[in-house]
Amino acid sequence: MNDIIVKYREGINDKPDWWELVEPVYHQLSCGTEICVPAGYVTDFASVPPVLWSIIPPIGKYNRGALIHDFLYDSQYGQDDLGEYEARKFADVEFLKICNESNSKGKIRHKLMYKMVRIFGLSAWRKAKQ
Repeated sequence: MNDIIVKYREGINDKPDWWELVEPVYHQLSCGTEICVPAGYVTDFASVPPVLWSIIPPIGKYNRGALIHDFLYDSQYGQDDLGEYEARKFADVEFLKICNESNSKGKIRHKLMYKMVRIFGLSAWRKAKQ
């Protein structure tokens, strides 16, 4: 597992918290497939509204989970084989697994974040299709 190395990006889509990968990030998914998030990929890590940053900041010990989750959504990973619902659920469960592996003390926070992506993530998934 390699480090996540990013540079700050200003003024993308009027959000203050965008980051660009300087080096690719490799990750083996729970299904056994290794993915590569390429250098140049842009993420906001955890997509948390600024009003909630004091409770769940967009950057934390869950960065890897958030990065992989963003990439799975943006690439629509598994949609052709699994369909929209199952592919999105896979990405969300993968997020939870990676977060818990990264920080076993944050399981309650990670479960809350997982519930939020299950509830509010559909629009982001569908937006990535466009």
